[in-house]
Amino acid sequence: MKAYVYKKYGPPEEVKSIEREIPSPKENELLIKVKAIGLNPLDYRIRRGSLRPFTNFNFPRQTASDFSGEVVEVASENSSFKTGDLVYGMVFQLKSGASAEYIISKEDYLFHAPESIKLEDAASVPLAAQTSLQALRDLGQLKKGMRVLINGASGGVGVFAVGLSKIFEAHVTAVTSYRNISLVKKLGADDVVDYTKDDFTQRKETFDIIFDCWGNKNFNIAKDNLTSSGIYISTIPNSKNFFSSFKTSFASKRGKVVLVKSKKEDLAYLKNVIESGDLKVIIEKTFFQDEIVEAYKHLESKRTKGKIIVVLS
Repeated sequence: MKAYVYKKYGPPEEVKSIEREIPSPKENELLIKVKAIGLNPLDYRIRRGSLRPFTNFNFPRQTASDFSGEVVEVASENSSFKTGDLVYGMVFQLKSGASAEYIISKEDYLFHAPESIKLEDAASVPLAAQTSLQALRDLGQLKKGMRVLINGASGGVGVFAVGLSKIFEAHVTAVTSYRNISLVKKLGADDVVDYTKDDFTQRKETFDIIFDCWGNKNFNIAKDNLTSSGIYISTIPNSKNFFSSFKTSFASKRGKVVLVKSKKEDLAYLKNVIESGDLKVIIEKTFFQDEIVEAYKHLESKRTKGKIIVVLS
């Protein structure tokens, strides 16, 4: 089978195609024929070596966490999946990536793919949407009527964060550029801050949750825009954000970092809200497997609207 790997830390050009043996699933694992992979900033942070304190890689390494595809082999007799099931999920990229024509996944890390969207588009959902769900619902304890600010609202995580916040009936302020105002309003944003003209931290507005999907406003910068019991949540797992999380553990205003975990119950919830039409899946561009380097270059321009996927089969 073809797999897309990098043999050393570096730019997108380090990702190349090689031949690998098709893996065999063990108990509670499934062999998946991959339809598509979804790209995320986590991919290039790992590939560049930005997360070296958390990694000890043996090369070559596959990239990408998100996938959608078809179950082709089931290892457990009592599995809730069967051959031919269409699924979506994510792998733990610090161990193994999804960028191969066949991959192994634990059953708890995937679920049946939403039927209202194309199977390839389902690959865009798992990491970004679960990150938003677990940040807002679990860390932020999001409830009806709360005021949420989403910094980076038009990016891969941000578009899901806007949609999920509206499902939870929150008031949403989206921070994006003028180019994406119509997009975030279409997703349900109540107010929009154009960061090219306005800095939300210079405003007097306060929010119950500030969800920083962009990474340019840390807790210390944004804390004055939190309510007295407000929570700042970052998607960036760096030392500064972890220190803020530790330092504010028992403070009235808290800083937190979301570390996403793939859970079949969360994927089931997302499948339901996607199929109901309540949560929109925004795909900016689809690439094919021989264009994976170009796909990563596009992602790393940091100007994407929604998600980028790469079709492998």
